[in-house]
Amino acid sequence: MEESRKPSSKRISSIAKAGAELFATKGFVETSMHDVATAAKLSKGGIYHYFTSKTELLDFIINSFIDIVLEGLEEDLEKEKTDMDKLRKLIFRHVEIYPQNMYKAKVLISEAHNLPRKSRKKILVKEKEYYRIITEVLSGYLGSSIEKDQLTMITFSLLGMCNWIYRWYNPKGPITWEQLSETIFDIFLKGISGLKEKGQALPQTLPNT
Repeated sequence: MEESRKPSSKRISSIAKAGAELFATKGFVETSMHDVATAAKLSKGGIYHYFTSKTELLDFIINSFIDIVLEGLEEDLEKEKTDMDKLRKLIFRHVEIYPQNMYKAKVLISEAHNLPRKSRKKILVKEKEYYRIITEVLSGYLGSSIEKDQLTMITFSLLGMCNWIYRWYNPKGPITWEQLSETIFDIFLKGISGLKEKGQALPQTLPNT
């Protein structure tokens, strides 16, 4: 990767941030490179020095987000002592990353289908790696007797709980990411009855759907 295309580049970060926000709020198809250039305070011609097309920008945004999710994940999990601690860490880490990369997360879920097939395949490889890690954590917690189909169902159920927050969760609202993580963790392990046993009140603020 060329120096100007490294994720650490301030200019690249600025363009990716602007593009992610526009793609997440306005839509990839409806957003033009001129829109991105204006948001990033670049000339229309200047933005093409960094990205040759809107599709290339989308690819960069999605890949850089998944890289953030995967970076250091297994090392973080290895530091936890028990399988339950690993599961809790996994959930908390997932939810914590979201407020810091809210628009990128939305773009991954809602706009990845706009990428060419070859690009989607590369992203799928990374998503499968994340799925593998989650499955291993759940398998460790549930035990080796769990059937493969059951493990798959449970894994996707957890991913659904964590990923779907992009539709309603407002990081600037009254619910902190820590509270949200704890609630997801408790519901996933014990269901709503677990919150009742714990004496934890459910959030009173309705989600903005």
